[in-house]
Order: sequence, then C-alpha cells, then structure tokens
Amino acid sequence: MSVNKKEFADRMAEKGGIKKKDAMKGLELFVDTLMDCMSNNERVMIKGFGRFEMRTAKERIGRNPQTGQECIIPEHEKIKFVASEGLAERIKNR
Repeated sequence: MSVNKKEFADRMAEKGGIKKKDAMKGLELFVDTLMDCMSNNERVMIKGFGRFEMRTAKERIGRNPQTGQECIIPEHEKIKFVASEGLAERIKNR
C-alpha cells in the first residue's frame, strides 16, 4: 500500500491535532529543506529516524528491459537513506 503526499499530510494533521493546511505546509517545508541539503551534499541525520546522504553510484552495464540491449549507465549521484536502529527495530516488531 502506498500513501501519497496529501494522505500523509492528512495523517500528520490528525495525529498532531493541527490543520491539514498547516500539516501540508510543514511537509512541503521538510521536503524542500531536505532537497536543499542534498543539493549541497550535506548529510541529514534525524535521531530516532535515520539519515539521508548523497552517494556516488559507479558506472555499470545495464540492460534495456524491453529490447534486452546492453547499455552503459554512467556514474551518477543518488540519495541514500539509512534507517536508525530505533526505526529498524520498530518496523521489525510491528
């Protein structure tokens, strides 16, 4: 099951006892700030949740799933999320 941005903000509002509009604004602010940090190659650590960091993915050979033809996927940056022990434990014990 997937939860979209609006549904997530609605749950935040309900859980926090705040207006849906304020929850959406807070969520958008979080995402925007996270994107700023990632574009500046900064590590973001949120205690009890995890950390976000930029990583370099090495060049590799990939395959077009439709044609089966091999192609080179160039080296590129990507965001990596590492869950904290607390979050991993909570998910494990659900």
